[in-house]
Amino acid sequence: MMVALLQVSGSSTVRRGTATRSVKKRSASSQAKTTLAPRQRVANRSVKGGSATVRSPILSRQSKVGREALKLPSLRGTLSVIISARNEEQTLGRLLQQVSRLEPTEIIVVLNGCSDSSFPISRQHRQAVIVHCPESVGHDVGRAIGAKLSRGDILLFLDGDMVIPASQLGFFTAAVDGGIDVALNDLDPLMPSFGLCDDVTRSKLFLNYALGRYDLGVSSMTAVPHALSRRALETIGYRELIVPPKAQALSVLKKLRVEKVGTVNVIKHNRLRQANIGAGNAVEKLIIGDHAEALLEVLSRQDVGGLRNSEMQREYRRQVAAWRNRI
Repeated sequence: MMVALLQVSGSSTVRRGTATRSVKKRSASSQAKTTLAPRQRVANRSVKGGSATVRSPILSRQSKVGREALKLPSLRGTLSVIISARNEEQTLGRLLQQVSRLEPTEIIVVLNGCSDSSFPISRQHRQAVIVHCPESVGHDVGRAIGAKLSRGDILLFLDGDMVIPASQLGFFTAAVDGGIDVALNDLDPLMPSFGLCDDVTRSKLFLNYALGRYDLGVSSMTAVPHALSRRALETIGYRELIVPPKAQALSVLKKLRVEKVGTVNVIKHNRLRQANIGAGNAVEKLIIGDHAEALLEVLSRQDVGGLRNSEMQREYRRQVAAWRNRI
């Protein structure tokens, strides 16, 4: 059994087989900013028990279409799966089993200040490249570290706290393999009426509006699963993944192909923690701040006239009004 162990503490050595490379710990200021992991939240959690209408790829196992959807697509490019985990011993092993079904070139597990059994669980998977961060650096930072170490043509990003079937993950990898640069999770079908949406959801909507990508709705790189092409990573840079909304904004501004490709209900399965419950919680503030930073990037690169009135924008406002008034 071969397990590559990567220790991230101060300035240390990263090992993958016989190769070595250095990974430096982030500065205290940047670490403080991204210590908390972004989470999808909906005010009053209106989507109960996953009863909302969900688009493909979530399909019934009993239907013929559902059985076809469970067939995993074969990829032309190589696949790197990057998993950020913090004390996820209850779900990490099962998630790794699903990921293995995708037949990735590598699985990079970033253990983010874990104090439970996440490390020995990860070691049980021979393909795992383990990055051990003794202190919490934040899930977004874990994604950036994993992306830097990755070698695949396709990068699939996951969090260790939810088990997503390989049949659903395959839609994201296949989309990038087919030419999409940024494949996003479509959360629009899971959203309540506009008046019940929280500030995080509205921030996502407004950023996509400012980018002129009304079709993306509330889809965001803040949410998993999402996948990137190697071209996207090289275009925006792995460091930008520390602030997911900014990375998404740069992807659109640099004319990469950004699309929502399927719906995975991460709202239902999202693990509740002390930092992400209640109005105005720490995670909510972090995500809103990230979107403010992304919006600043948009305004600094784009003529203010880019937000001028147009028939397309008027139609979008009509759609938003209909959404707000929905019962």
